[in-house]
Amino acid sequence: MDTLDLIYLMILFISIPFGHIVKTAGSPSIKRLLCFGGGMVIVLILVGWKGMIHSFIVVLGNFVLVQICGPRFCHSASFFFVFGYLLFYRLCASMGFPAPPKHSNAVQLLVTLRMINLAFEYHDANERKESKDDSWEKFRIKKEFSASLFDYFAYGYCYIGLMTGPFYTYQTFQDMLYQDGKKISTVWPAIRNLKYLPVIAIPYLVLKSKFPLEYLESEECLQQGMIHTLLVMVPVMAWFRWRFYIGWLLAESMCMSAGLGAYPFECKAKPGLGPTYAIPSGVDSEKSAKQHDGDTHDFATTHNIEIFHCEYSGSLKSTMKIWNMTVQWWMATYIYKKLSIKSNQIRMVLLLAVSAYWHGLHAGYYASFLSAPLFIFAETRISQRVTPYLSESQKYWWSWLTWFFVFRYLEYIAIPFMFLKFEVLWKIWSRIYFCGHVWTIALVFISMLIPVKKSEKKSN
Repeated sequence: MDTLDLIYLMILFISIPFGHIVKTAGSPSIKRLLCFGGGMVIVLILVGWKGMIHSFIVVLGNFVLVQICGPRFCHSASFFFVFGYLLFYRLCASMGFPAPPKHSNAVQLLVTLRMINLAFEYHDANERKESKDDSWEKFRIKKEFSASLFDYFAYGYCYIGLMTGPFYTYQTFQDMLYQDGKKISTVWPAIRNLKYLPVIAIPYLVLKSKFPLEYLESEECLQQGMIHTLLVMVPVMAWFRWRFYIGWLLAESMCMSAGLGAYPFECKAKPGLGPTYAIPSGVDSEKSAKQHDGDTHDFATTHNIEIFHCEYSGSLKSTMKIWNMTVQWWMATYIYKKLSIKSNQIRMVLLLAVSAYWHGLHAGYYASFLSAPLFIFAETRISQRVTPYLSESQKYWWSWLTWFFVFRYLEYIAIPFMFLKFEVLWKIWSRIYFCGHVWTIALVFISMLIPVKKSEKKSN
């Protein structure tokens, strides 16, 4: 673990007790200032003033665009400006500008999502105001919407999730500022959320030291044959995804300690979105605590990962839905649902292409993300053809078999995501004979050979 990563980890830990200070600060203006100040400290420690300039331009430029374009067109202008600037951010070094510091990428990614979301919230709030629609079931944002320049910077640079996520809307941020933090139980939920941290962190450190990324791409590993390389990919992918678990668990506890995303259980909040029902008045906190093991509020809004379900998911499609769930919500809301294309398959491919672009311009991101739709198509086809012939006990073993192959494919498409460079991913994939793609295509053809069960034909 290098020095910057160690500092990064320490910042995550320190941010948890700092959240309690924010929650109990009382005044919304003080809370806003603490959130902004905390974010500034984190940015300056990790990337410095030079690393901050790009995200600063995005926040300021987004505010100016929204004021100029007004609520009718601001969301479109913001989307193209912010995503367009992301391209410049990635290419500025090749244009003769100083290269952004390594860790500034994380800040740029989260600021990108926050600024586009803020413009869409302003647009949507105005649309509802004109149509006089106050439905909380359909719309998350309050009818009245206002955001000053400082609000833009406070939300854009809020320390909570600035380097790791989770993503949260501007309204969720506002709700935290104006809630009475003293009535919300946060200390125990934040601590309890970390109960699996030692279980994940210890094997993570062991596996990373025994199976570093450098070994997987080395000739020493690849010359020992395809089977050896495939076996090495198992522990490498394990510690690689557990690294995300560690960061997201700490980030979720950071949200909890500050009261961010805390809503009554009756609101039935969802990751990213927030409440799906109106916030009830006069909630009995003591009664709610008795019904929910001492918890007064739900933190589903900032819940980002289902670790158990992710580790034991039987399909790639379901795994993707429970991975980085708040960003998944953003992508689904502002990309997938906005596309005027009827084909779900085409929309999914375009969504994954945008997700790859958001991550970076490296070939590895595109090879990784755009390899997923093929396997999803294959697993859906083979499942539809096979499961009707299976008994309940056979379906149990079939689920374990599909789990095994899903994880082997995840390890396979994680190679380009981990190494990013085309020459490295080609080197490794060619040494294992592109087995992931070959096997996936074979599954598609196998599914064509399995006749559709008659009962299935009738039901269709």
